[in-house]
Amino acid sequence: PASGGMRKGGLEMAEGTMKKLCRFYVRRAALIGALYCIVPTALWFAGVFATQDFRSVYLLRLAISLVAGSAVAALANRLGVRLWVAKHLSPQGPGTVLDGVLIGIACGWGAALVPPLTALIGSNHLEMAKTFIIAAWLITTTNGAVLGGILAAVGRRHLQAADLEGP
Repeated sequence: PASGGMRKGGLEMAEGTMKKLCRFYVRRAALIGALYCIVPTALWFAGVFATQDFRSVYLLRLAISLVAGSAVAALANRLGVRLWVAKHLSPQGPGTVLDGVLIGIACGWGAALVPPLTALIGSNHLEMAKTFIIAAWLITTTNGAVLGGILAAVGRRHLQAADLEGP
């Protein structure tokens, strides 16, 4: 029947879309990693600027978080994706979801390495700053584990060596 053909066509289209998304993620891993730092940092500082009295140290913290933090996050995500893809395409492959979880933990921590540390700059409440740092790192490593596992599960299904060749 016609509906069976439409389902198959829809699945093929979805498969092609997932392959394109996987290729995009692998090729733009550094940019995506930087965004993993930039977006939450920008949202956090927007909240700080909206709810706290202005202190010039907040601008310094924001600048360090965005410049140094996004560079570290980009590097961490790029290297993490390369590591998972190398395992996935190796004779010891394919890359597993557990590999993705473990690499995601490292990438999550890398994305949040610098911004929480800026809470120590000009802080009047060092104990609160240390608590914030610990909480931020725990949250981002958890998020990294979940996201890394999800991305590995998707990559296992939709990413082959031929998908990474060409433009």
